[in-house]
Amino acid sequence: MKKTISYRLFSIGGISKKLRPVLEKEGMLVCDEGIRGWFVTKNFKAPGKRFWYRQEGFSGFLAITEKRIIAYAYWKRIINLPFDDAKLSAINAELINTNRIDLSFESSVFHHDRQGIITVRFYTEKAQEFYDTLLDTTRKTAQQSAYT
Repeated sequence: MKKTISYRLFSIGGISKKLRPVLEKEGMLVCDEGIRGWFVTKNFKAPGKRFWYRQEGFSGFLAITEKRIIAYAYWKRIINLPFDDAKLSAINAELINTNRIDLSFESSVFHHDRQGIITVRFYTEKAQEFYDTLLDTTRKTAQQSAYT
């Protein structure tokens, strides 16, 4: 899949110069930047906001390190969860096809004053690799926490 035009022209949706060394130090397992995505909300309620259904396209990146999963839309962080965080089990990863992975969650798990389903769709050639890595890493983390 091609990188988004905003990434090719202005590097919008790429990993920032400050964040890249941090992620590399953590040991990047899978990473793709400048990818097209959609931020979808269903039955979303928050103070001053209500959406029955809303979609917003973005250019961003998705990365999985040995310690966490992190995703940005433009320059805004949308997911940043360490694998030892209990909230990670609230994220449902779904491989739609070989070029699309969806990460969905109930927003009330992360913010007590919000409710509704949020889905972040990423269109990347590495969708299968992201899915497999995410499952393997969460499985290993669950086994390690069971032994401690």
